[in-house]
Amino acid sequence: MEPIIELNGVSLQYPGEKHAEATVILENIDLAVAENDIIALLGPSGCGKSTLIRLVAGLIPPTRGTVKFHGQPVNGVCPGVSMVFQNFALFPWLTVAGNITLPLQQMGLSDDEIAARLEKHLTMVGLQGYEAVYPRELSGGMKQRVGIARALAVNPEVLCMDEPFSALDVLTAESLRDELARLCADPANPLRTMLSVTHNIEEAVFLAKRIIVLAAHPGRVALDIPNPLPYPRQPDTPEFIEIVEKIHSILTHHELPEPAPHPTSSGQETAPAGLQPIPHATVGEIMGLVSLCEEEPQEIFALADDLNEEFSGMLQVVKAAEMLNLVTTPHDMIVLTPEGRRFRDAPMPERKKMLHAGMLRLGLFQKLATELGTRHGSMTGAEFLSLLADWFPSEKPELLARFIVGWGRFAGLVGYDGQTQEVSMPSSS
Repeated sequence: MEPIIELNGVSLQYPGEKHAEATVILENIDLAVAENDIIALLGPSGCGKSTLIRLVAGLIPPTRGTVKFHGQPVNGVCPGVSMVFQNFALFPWLTVAGNITLPLQQMGLSDDEIAARLEKHLTMVGLQGYEAVYPRELSGGMKQRVGIARALAVNPEVLCMDEPFSALDVLTAESLRDELARLCADPANPLRTMLSVTHNIEEAVFLAKRIIVLAAHPGRVALDIPNPLPYPRQPDTPEFIEIVEKIHSILTHHELPEPAPHPTSSGQETAPAGLQPIPHATVGEIMGLVSLCEEEPQEIFALADDLNEEFSGMLQVVKAAEMLNLVTTPHDMIVLTPEGRRFRDAPMPERKKMLHAGMLRLGLFQKLATELGTRHGSMTGAEFLSLLADWFPSEKPELLARFIVGWGRFAGLVGYDGQTQEVSMPSSS
């Protein structure tokens, strides 16, 4: 059966300013979306999740590759696809009813049909009686419900959603997730296919039949995980919990396969097995996380919500603290290690010593120290970036270098001259 949506070799990049290199957002994405597919997109910040569904919806064109809908190239807004935006995207000069019915009027439906669809979808999202209210009078969660009602009212063949439940209270989000799952399972309903960006692993497992994990810098499909659990799904069952834990391990890179070693110009593979890049988190963020950790285990999702942080960004900080043996993360919880407790309560000089020791346990800093030693204690910025590109071909070297230098300077492992961009061992500077 021909897929409804097909992406072949899709890449997207933005041109750099002046002489800067282009920024690659997505690279070589291959993805087929069949009828009845319900797909959740998970991945770290900056991996291009939101960009990917905008490509699917035809809101932006790819730099390379093709996006097809029922076998035909997508040029402009894709027919049969509706979009729910994270930032609501409501027209402030229209009422709730006006926002929902505007696309219905453009479809040329009769007044009776428009009124029937308006009533049906207002009831579905719990906004009966708000027809004449303007967006400025609504809470964020209510605005999102209007956006969902507007997207569903046109009876789309495919629904694309960018973190649609992030602004909703728990009960409303749960109710709408249940309703969407019911709609997708109903053979009489035209909406049978859905792509949703989410930062919530449990939400992805509850709703999706396939979970696509994207890797970052540039964004690419890392894993395509089938979810065989039958509907309706119960989050407290062992099978559900097992899949949640597996995906959590993947997102924190415990199970994500390492990219293939990258050959250098001499043809030799320089990335040794087990060499990992450090997460994109600053030392300040790591210290802040540890200082907020309580004696009892805390749920990572809840901590991200309390801090108003995007979950994928929080995962980077959590993983960094875990690599330094300051926390552990059993079952989506974050727990301070004994070393983490000592770090939390220690004065700053002692914290620097602890991080110095922790970083020296990481293969990256061991390898960097060895390289600096063979180069008489220093290297140019260009040499440093070239080295990182060889070691970690899937990473953006400029971005990774920023975090390596930040960690290393704080702990006294790396020296850096901002004017010459020379990287050195502190003892040699």
